[in-house]
Amino acid sequence: MTTNNNRALEEVSNMTLDEISDLANEAREALNHIRKSRDEQPARLAKARADADEARGWAIIEEPWESQVTAIPAYNSDGERTGTALTVPNIAAKELFAARLAFDMLDAGDDCDQLEEVKTRYFTMLGGDTGSLFLVCMAALDTIASLVVPQLLEEIEQRGSNWTERVRLCEARAKAWQGRADKLNGLQDQAAEAGINPVDAYDIGAAAIDGLAMDPVDLDSEGDDEG
Repeated sequence: MTTNNNRALEEVSNMTLDEISDLANEAREALNHIRKSRDEQPARLAKARADADEARGWAIIEEPWESQVTAIPAYNSDGERTGTALTVPNIAAKELFAARLAFDMLDAGDDCDQLEEVKTRYFTMLGGDTGSLFLVCMAALDTIASLVVPQLLEEIEQRGSNWTERVRLCEARAKAWQGRADKLNGLQDQAAEAGINPVDAYDIGAAAIDGLAMDPVDLDSEGDDEG
């Protein structure tokens, strides 16, 4: 770091006054752009969310999920139809709803209530069909893993010069696999007895990413607070 600073100072010292002035103006413009983007973000988010909600409403009306699935009938030994054995969505609909689910979940972020609302909405929208929901959820994970995360990491690395986050994600993967369900089941029971929220995937993921131990909650301290 010291070497880089010295090199930067040396480069500046070799500039003319006009070059230094131009560099300072560029820095001010960049800073003003950052401040402007930061200040405008809430309004831009509100508009984008309103646009998404409106688009979702029209999509559900014009192209509901049930219009995009094929029902495979079930028959008894006498050849009589007894109901529907399976419903299969067309590929385009599955991928489209998956992309919608992915971005709805990402927009909800760490708002647990909003996340639950999104999950409930899709379960209802897909008619409670867990098979179809599984297909859509897996495709949504594909979208996040193959499209969203790589773009975000590239921005972080290329613009922020942060080459650590990709490694941290791989380390989190190892930590998640190092956890054991038997141990977490014990934590669930202790959490219930202490009157606090059970351990969930959010806790486990947060613990892995933050580099914490795979005990996502401090039961003793939280239990004391409840008392």
